[in-house]
Amino acid sequence: MKKELDEYLYEWTINLSNESKDRLSAHEIGEALKLTRSTVSSYLNQAVREGELVKIKSYPVLFLHKRALEAAKFTVDKNEYLSLDELMSEGKNHALAEIIGATGSLKEAIDQIKTAVLYPHNGLPILLMGMSGSGKTFLAERIHQYAIEEQVITSDAPFISYNCAQYYNNPELLSSALFGHTKGAFTGADQTHYGLIEKAHGGILFLDEVHRLSEEGQEKLFTFMDTGEFSPMGDTSIRQRADVRLIFATTENVYSTFLPTFLRRLPVIVNLPKFQHRPQSERLSLIDAFFIAESNILSKELQVSSQLVDFLLNSDLEGNVGKIKNIIKYACGSAYVHQKQEISIQVRLRDLPLEFSLKFKEQFSKPKKKLPNRRYLPNTSQQIYLESKQTQLLKEFFWEMLTEFKKVQQQISSSTKFIEAMANRVTQIMDEFMFQETYQKEESFYSVLTYHIRQTIDMMYENYGFEQDGHRVVSLASYLYLKDNADILGSHYEWQEQKTSLLEFLDTSLENTYWYAKKLLSHLSQQLDQDLFEEDIVFVAFYFYSLHINDLPSDVKSIVLAHGYSTASSLANVVNRMLEKNVFQAYDMPINITLDKVESQIIRYLNEYRTDAGLILLVDMGSFNQLGERLAKHIQSPMMIIDNVSTPLVLEVGSHIVQGASITEIYEAISVEKRIQKQLIIPEVNKKKAIITCCYTGLGSATQIQEILLKCLGESAKELVILPYDYKKLLQNKLYEAPFQLYDVLMIVGTESPKIHQVPYISVDKLINGEAVEEFANLLHSEISLDAQILKSQLIFNFSINKIVENLTILDANKVLLLVQRAVKEMEELMGIDFSNNQLFLLYMHCCSMIERILRKETVDEQEDIDDYIQQEGKNMELIHKAFQEVEKEYTIELPILELRLLNDIVKD
Repeated sequence: MKKELDEYLYEWTINLSNESKDRLSAHEIGEALKLTRSTVSSYLNQAVREGELVKIKSYPVLFLHKRALEAAKFTVDKNEYLSLDELMSEGKNHALAEIIGATGSLKEAIDQIKTAVLYPHNGLPILLMGMSGSGKTFLAERIHQYAIEEQVITSDAPFISYNCAQYYNNPELLSSALFGHTKGAFTGADQTHYGLIEKAHGGILFLDEVHRLSEEGQEKLFTFMDTGEFSPMGDTSIRQRADVRLIFATTENVYSTFLPTFLRRLPVIVNLPKFQHRPQSERLSLIDAFFIAESNILSKELQVSSQLVDFLLNSDLEGNVGKIKNIIKYACGSAYVHQKQEISIQVRLRDLPLEFSLKFKEQFSKPKKKLPNRRYLPNTSQQIYLESKQTQLLKEFFWEMLTEFKKVQQQISSSTKFIEAMANRVTQIMDEFMFQETYQKEESFYSVLTYHIRQTIDMMYENYGFEQDGHRVVSLASYLYLKDNADILGSHYEWQEQKTSLLEFLDTSLENTYWYAKKLLSHLSQQLDQDLFEEDIVFVAFYFYSLHINDLPSDVKSIVLAHGYSTASSLANVVNRMLEKNVFQAYDMPINITLDKVESQIIRYLNEYRTDAGLILLVDMGSFNQLGERLAKHIQSPMMIIDNVSTPLVLEVGSHIVQGASITEIYEAISVEKRIQKQLIIPEVNKKKAIITCCYTGLGSATQIQEILLKCLGESAKELVILPYDYKKLLQNKLYEAPFQLYDVLMIVGTESPKIHQVPYISVDKLINGEAVEEFANLLHSEISLDAQILKSQLIFNFSINKIVENLTILDANKVLLLVQRAVKEMEELMGIDFSNNQLFLLYMHCCSMIERILRKETVDEQEDIDDYIQQEGKNMELIHKAFQEVEKEYTIELPILELRLLNDIVKD
């Protein structure tokens, strides 16, 4: 019963309206679910006490689902309200938050305005700059509403708007309008007149086109701004006070039209972008808002042609937002006159004012694909047809994910299939966001996002070995920008039901990628002061999985533990500064701290930080040596403990860590005196089987080999550890290195043998050309089963990926290489030949670069003998062209003749 009742309340709360509110009464709930009223009432009141439901003490009494209200962005501070109106008024957003662009192009402006409004003692003067029609008057009115909401002015405080252009040719009348005048102040002043400043007392005075003020008018105004006093024209002996908040607006360059002394008194200058400079998503939202307003006025559904919306979206009109609003009003009115008897009004290009027909022809000189109408429904907040393409894509993904995960839970589908399918969908969505973006990348919030993502990844690299990558930064920034911190799944009941199970599943199945996603987004959430949604962790985890992000060996971590207020901190800080790197963390501990508490702090550190390469504890007392026995069951990598910590000891250990020494090397290098003890603790776990990869050029190439092997072995490698390691250390220290203590090493794969005779070595070159594939498979025979031929093919493919990624800048290397691989296989079948490994590698490299070259509209050099070449090789070129039809269709390109010739030359060779 509880589940059905919960579902019912959630759905009706999400879709709450005046017409449907009675569905949430105890009587209606009982009727709908065929339950007795007493049973329903008992459950509902218990749920209110437990904070799951909100009770509205109206007639009839209503019960609303609290989680559904929060999903609908209502702030719910208590469990009972006297009426729905009370709930709605307390929970709704403030006037500035509802402005289109408040979290986008106007975010900085809104923050500035809030600062100005909330500043003590009548706030700060605000100057709004922007072209005519950019929304200055509208924004000033919203500032007035916001000030009332924040109770810095009373609910009946005046808002007086005045356009200074009215009397700009007559400074006396303009001064009179602002400050008032006494009887006889000038010719025609027959009686005392109260100015706008006096009338605006206790409220807001909005002066539009303030650049029309003469220098004398500006001086009078800034005198009032300084003192709060003014004199009416005609009698400077009269000094009157007024509490007025000032908002100015101008379309001009402030530095050429205002006195410097006036500008100095304007601490808040807000720039409003013109319509065409706002992001497309905001322009579309503005257009939608105007059409919705017209739909409400006409009480008709409006179906607006995509051509008209596109024209408005891309028009650069002098009147900006105001002009767009007027055009929409005229077009809707024109369509209504001819279709007022229809249920739905069709608004087309022909309904535009005649003056815009020429502009339309100029703008649409090329044919455009016909898109469906945009539909606007009257008198409802549920505009179900107006979601952005990006939101629709994400919703579709999340709905599909929940559906497919349910199949995994029901054992209809495998977990591997689910993960791969979702990772592929995320890759497609990221491509869509990356290459069809609808925003300007110089926008402030996008820049802020990019900056913080880079900073966060730098932090993660420092602490966890997570590599920085430009493509990752741009992809994540695009996703977070376009999603705009929306809680897409917040109101989805199945998500609430499955969320815990799904997150636990991903935590177990994706391991490091899920952990990386959670860590990165948690840090970003704090930096940007935004909510963290689990749906974003899920999406980013799948994205990281699609990038094949794997474990990287991190530096040895070290903690200084010492008793006293700042003993450990002082030691760690001094040495970190000397080493110019944040090597040591510090735990300052009270004198009476128990060993249990110290142990719990270390365990928390082990859970939060990557300690693959080992952890060193530098402690001040020998009693802490007992930590080794306590922690042996918790650690997954070696741990070393040295007591009697001192500055020289910390510096010596830190120097070894900075130089990249392993924990075994550090243990051997640290010489101890009689009073100092050291111990090395190895994890009490069964050793995993491992493959070590190495390269004499460095760890970067070893990591590339690791990634190739992981991709080739796929799911089979789940129980294996493939560990990139420093070649020079292996060559020098042999079996004394940490991996041989932690793992059962099956083999070493690399570009040069480290000459460890007890462990088999396989050359990468022999793996790629096929010579060592059988030996490789035999060494793994007891762990996993391998098809040597498939492994050989996978090695060529994945080795190509690593090289191709270095050369591609706009294409997804995995996607394009899969398409090229299919095309090359088709070539083999059509032409009746088998390509050698070298030919395959060359074709993969050439074709991927060729596709990007064509997309960039770059051409190869002209060839004078092309006609003769076609006569001789035309048949082969036709077969090659046929093989690449899928590629052409996918990227909407056509392979030029000259490119086909280059491909044919590779095949012939």
